[in-house]
Amino acid sequence: MFEEFGVDVVNGAQYAADELGINLINPDANGDMQKEISIIEDLIQQQVDAVVIAPVDAEAIGPYVDMMVEAGIVVVDYDIETEAYCHAKVMSDHYAGGQASGEEFLKVHGDQGTVLIIDDVPGVTTAELRNAGFEDYLTEHAPDIKIIHQLSTGTRNTHRATIENMLEAYPEITGMFCFMGDIAIPAYNVCKTLGRTDIIIAGYDATPEQVEIMRQDGADCNLVCSLALYPKNIGRVAMLTAYQLLEGELEAGAYVSTANGMLTPANADTFEDLLVAE
Repeated sequence: MFEEFGVDVVNGAQYAADELGINLINPDANGDMQKEISIIEDLIQQQVDAVVIAPVDAEAIGPYVDMMVEAGIVVVDYDIETEAYCHAKVMSDHYAGGQASGEEFLKVHGDQGTVLIIDDVPGVTTAELRNAGFEDYLTEHAPDIKIIHQLSTGTRNTHRATIENMLEAYPEITGMFCFMGDIAIPAYNVCKTLGRTDIIIAGYDATPEQVEIMRQDGADCNLVCSLALYPKNIGRVAMLTAYQLLEGELEAGAYVSTANGMLTPANADTFEDLLVAE
């Protein structure tokens, strides 16, 4: 819940819960795998009917998903895909999102230069897929671009420090791909503080702050795109999916795809973070 994305997902889920008469609780793992395990153990003891979960670590979560399923709990996996059996998965196509980001990025950046891609820890499949889609698109369509990677985890402050250090070490950087909004914002702020508005940034999540930045800067904004996942819609769809499974209206094993969009300075004035996205 320290990320805008998570807050919006819960708001969308609460909207659906109110409509459907579901008692929703939302314990927060806060990016801590051990805390997520503890939460799962508590939910099993509480004998909840269903759990909608975004794994902190898609691989490590497997045995604990199995425990919930064995306990008779309906499990809906969203955002970060695990290979463990779940009754349903509600997913955006993260690889395609990275590809779309690469395409929009190159329109402004061009096919030369050095691009920094920020990585997350292994197991965060959303970051891995988004970064892979972006890098693969650049490799195919702009092979002369040099790509460098750097791991960054934690809060916006730690991301800011990472980006500052990378720009000091590699002043030749001409572009960045930030796989989530809480990296895109510090990247933009660092570039503005250092006077490096020549660095082209592709963000992600289309958070309200990114919308406002684009509205204020207009056509000259160096934050040139941000893939919109419509997190309120994700929360709504995930809650509806859990309800349909409990009511026998949906067969187990369902894979539900959610909509994406693209925020740019050109459409920022009319952009909406939709609760219902087709």
